[in-house]
Amino acid sequence: MTETYDIFISYSNKDRQLVHEYAKFLEDYGYKVWYDVKGLYGGAKFAGEIADAIEASKLFVFFSSENSNKSEWTKGEIFLAQKYNKQILPVRIDDSEYEKSVMIVLLPLQYIVCKNGVYDESLAELQSAISRFIGEPDKKNLSSKNNEKPKRRWVKQSLWFSGFLSLFFAFFMMVVSGEYMINVSLSLFSMTITAFLCFVACLYIVRLDKYWDERSMTINIIYLLGMTFFLSYSIMAFGLCYISYEIFSLNYPSIICAAISIYALIRLMNYKKVGYILLWICVFLFSVGSYWWLMHSIIAPIVIAVVGAICMLLLTTILKQKHNGTSMWSKLS
Repeated sequence: MTETYDIFISYSNKDRQLVHEYAKFLEDYGYKVWYDVKGLYGGAKFAGEIADAIEASKLFVFFSSENSNKSEWTKGEIFLAQKYNKQILPVRIDDSEYEKSVMIVLLPLQYIVCKNGVYDESLAELQSAISRFIGEPDKKNLSSKNNEKPKRRWVKQSLWFSGFLSLFFAFFMMVVSGEYMINVSLSLFSMTITAFLCFVACLYIVRLDKYWDERSMTINIIYLLGMTFFLSYSIMAFGLCYISYEIFSLNYPSIICAAISIYALIRLMNYKKVGYILLWICVFLFSVGSYWWLMHSIIAPIVIAVVGAICMLLLTTILKQKHNGTSMWSKLS
């Protein structure tokens, strides 16, 4: 038996962050909503899922924007909604005109305007318009939804992977810092603390990060890699330097560099554009700091090259998945 929905949401992946806030509001209100959670259009199988979802929905909501009006996917979804005689509600989130080929379908329809982002008035107007089409949601759906605990993907595997990363990078930083040659017991203690803190950070990401299920697992793995590397870098290799048997000193420039790296990583993973700029800055600072640290060592160029490559891979991956419209950053990458 085909699953039924109250609402099908049609939108452009470039408007994903805004539209998902509206979609989650409608779900929390009690409506059963179908929308492309990951923004991964493509393939005959997925096209079939879209067609089935439109046919099984009571109302078709089209978020009209400059991006969605240029999209071939949204155009096809609108024609499918017309074919299945679905009620269509356009929601205009900017001033762009409808694409010519769908004007004949959309122009006669009453629409609502939500141009200034997600705020109480726009949410109330959207909910009111939808209720006029299909009525109030079934409260049974709301109660069952509230009782459901969302199942996060790959939790156990990610935690095992995080534990391995935490131990590996803590041990790696202890070895390359050379502190174990001065005091083995203190170095092992520092390594244990470092691994524990890295794992706690990863635990938070895997269990509590609200974007965990929206990102692909490839990007989540890169997130865990970057977090454990920079955190262990700041704590173990440079954060707490053993000078003598009684004296400790903090390497402030390295700690600041690692902190910027971690903050940039978090901003990127929360789809904030400031993360791009910060990541470019921290790659430069980290490269300079690494060379300063290892300028008498043959592995300096290797460390700099590998870390730079990882950071650039992270940057371009995030750009491709999330902000397809930021062509300047794509070209820089």
